[in-house]
Amino acid sequence: MNRAKFLIFTMLAPFAIALFTGVLGLAYTSLIPASVLFYSLLSEPPSGFKVERTIDTNKVAVGKSTTVRTKLIVERGAGLVFIDSVISPGLEVQGEKRHVFIKHPGKILEVEYTYKIIPRKKGIHSISPVEVIGKDFWGVHKVSYGLFGDEIPIEARPRIGKIRTGTIRKIRTKKRGLPIVKSSSGVSSREFKEIREYRPGDQVKDINWKASARLGTLLSNEYEPESTGTVMIYMDTTTNMSAGDITKGALESALSLSISIINALLRTNLRVGLYLVGAGKLLSPRTGIQAFSSFMKTVLSAGPSLKERESLNMAIERSRHIPNVNAVVIITNVLPYRKHELRETIKQIRRTFGCHIIVIDINPYGSVDESYGALATLHKAKILEELGVHHIEWNTSKEDLLRILKRTLREISYAI
Repeated sequence: MNRAKFLIFTMLAPFAIALFTGVLGLAYTSLIPASVLFYSLLSEPPSGFKVERTIDTNKVAVGKSTTVRTKLIVERGAGLVFIDSVISPGLEVQGEKRHVFIKHPGKILEVEYTYKIIPRKKGIHSISPVEVIGKDFWGVHKVSYGLFGDEIPIEARPRIGKIRTGTIRKIRTKKRGLPIVKSSSGVSSREFKEIREYRPGDQVKDINWKASARLGTLLSNEYEPESTGTVMIYMDTTTNMSAGDITKGALESALSLSISIINALLRTNLRVGLYLVGAGKLLSPRTGIQAFSSFMKTVLSAGPSLKERESLNMAIERSRHIPNVNAVVIITNVLPYRKHELRETIKQIRRTFGCHIIVIDINPYGSVDESYGALATLHKAKILEELGVHHIEWNTSKEDLLRILKRTLREISYAI
């Protein structure tokens, strides 16, 4: 109502000036604010809101986008219409989510707009209900307000780096000096096992034509199936992994790499187990792509553990009952004060499993400060060399996920 008072003042002021000065023509200038005030009092602010909102998908990988579509209808009044939604901090917006529209008198306003959202960290985010505010042009009336729709949850999954599933098989068989084939019974090497009767689905090149002609029945060569190995992944979720920025921090990078390794290994008939160090969560080794959902659910719940600190040594001790482990992958942030812990953990793994060990060191500091990241790389490289095991250094500001995934799978392949 402050603007209404201002309009009344500007309407009465010319009359007062005209009476004081004797210039009656000045009184006519009051017609302008008088007409504005009259129009404002007769009109009402925009109202009669209807909002429809849809989203392409509410399950999206970190770094990928999904589109939000909003349709607004305003049936009554005239003035300005403001529309907006509140987005969780972990979501990046591409495009305009906040708009201002003009509602003309006597006409229905109907508009549509879209924008994209991109999760920058894993977890459950949200988009608030749509907030709509209507104001008349001169701000004389009280604004109209409405909140429409439900809150939309956005499940941001760690980004999964994908490579061809044959990569591991090729490396393994190359190590053994044997070509690899795919038959109806699954993956096998070219180590001969026996001659047997032909079965529907056998490849033509596996048919033993000489033996078939000699015995008068169709026979096929059978080869030794490729052995299934077990890989245990120990992913650090302690507060050591809280370093770095929101998108390329140590924990977010570790989550993406872990689930990418698991996805690749499950597709190659290998058994995979996962231990979240700090949270004390263990998924015992399992095989088959159908097990992937269990791993994804566990990874989605992972976060910097604020409970009692669990060391890598404790994690190995609590999972020592797992049999026939061929390779152990430790994903962590190597820090100087943890050098002794890592050295003791490696000794414990050798005593417990007696298997190949791969340490993946995540360096997230370059994403915060390039010079600090370079300095951290020098300190980390010295510590890793002293550990005396196979290691992979990942500078998240310079190397992408796919490159590190390929290097990791190559190390795992040679270990099995």
